[in-house]
Amino acid sequence: MTMPRIPDTRRSYLRVRDVDLYCEDTGGEGEPILFLHGFLFDGRMYEAQIAALRDRYRCVTLDFRGQGRSGHARTGYQLEQLTADVLTVIRRLDLAPTHLVGLSMGGFVGMRIGAREPGLLRSLTLLNTGASPHPPVRYPLHLALTAVARLLGPSPAPVLRGIEKELYGEPFRSEPGREADREVWRRRWETADRSSLANTMLGMMVRPDIRDELPGVSVPTLIVAGQLDVEMPPRLAREMHTLIPGSQLVELDGVGHSATLEDPARVTGILERFLAEIG
Repeated sequence: MTMPRIPDTRRSYLRVRDVDLYCEDTGGEGEPILFLHGFLFDGRMYEAQIAALRDRYRCVTLDFRGQGRSGHARTGYQLEQLTADVLTVIRRLDLAPTHLVGLSMGGFVGMRIGAREPGLLRSLTLLNTGASPHPPVRYPLHLALTAVARLLGPSPAPVLRGIEKELYGEPFRSEPGREADREVWRRRWETADRSSLANTMLGMMVRPDIRDELPGVSVPTLIVAGQLDVEMPPRLAREMHTLIPGSQLVELDGVGHSATLEDPARVTGILERFLAEIG
């Protein structure tokens, strides 16, 4: 039996407004999927999903400005500006209509595109995210973490513990067999641009409430929540599910805020089934 050829990944920088954005593109003849990562991560948080899907879909990842391997800029870190960056990439790479998968911050951007530019999307998958504004009760903790990380970086032990408690569910944080996975991202955070991370965090904290826009999402939509997610609790996913017509909701037990890393096999399976249903 002849195995299908898996396309090579193209790596490139796209100049978008005032910054060079890093993209990876598997190419191929399949429908495109654009993966948008969460805060502090980059496109590599979808490695497991892309490995499973790239022989059937054109998989594209984008590192947001100031994160991962993208360049840094003085401005442009609020959600509306990040959304404008992604819209430019979709058009520049001729991805429309694309399946869009967004986790946390990537989901903030994805739902805005789904509500405002539905013609650009084939489907929308929202992982560990929500449409409501940043909760005021979490401002003190997040401002403190942002201030210390801006001064010292995310690596000092107290900062790292605070970050990982926000980003991961307890099983992933404590399981000895996952230490290597956690260490990979710790090493990447050591080289992160502190100013860009702080500006991105502040940009997310001042994001407006867009729940009133969600009924305008008309593409097939999958919503995935982690039952142990303290950053974006499952009630936010349930709320989006009630507001987006025809949406599907899946809640993952034992999973926190970074579902694609904490339980990659289950997330991949859920995504594969959703995409197959669309046809």
